[in-house]
Amino acid sequence: MFRGRFEHTVDGKGRLSIPVRFRDVLTERYDSRLVVTTYDGCLIAYPHREWVVLEERIAGLPEFKKDTRMFLRFFYSSAADCPIDRLGRILIPQALRDYAKLEKDVVMVGAFKQFEIWSKPMWDASEAAASKDEISGMLESLGL
Repeated sequence: MFRGRFEHTVDGKGRLSIPVRFRDVLTERYDSRLVVTTYDGCLIAYPHREWVVLEERIAGLPEFKKDTRMFLRFFYSSAADCPIDRLGRILIPQALRDYAKLEKDVVMVGAFKQFEIWSKPMWDASEAAASKDEISGMLESLGL
């Protein structure tokens, strides 16, 4: 599973190095294919196999329901295949970089079966806004 937080930079061509620990997870459990999409001000990178599981769940949604259409428009439709090159990098399409405000400094955050890609300023703001009480409440609801 993807754990940890890593700071990297996006180069002028939009390439981002995937942390070695994340690449190790991909090598051990998946392959070098990622699907990257938008969500909540950041990008989410799914290993291809996890994306297929998500697609299977999406296929079961009522396609004419308003919420489903909104979901498909803003989450699913922005997805891009981003294979990892031989140097351990992905090329993030310009539209995705624009959405997440990725200019140079980024933070990659492990999030269980996927990982998130944040602009450093957006991550810092999100982390500052996180309620410690909400996090404690979640841990408590899990019985931890």
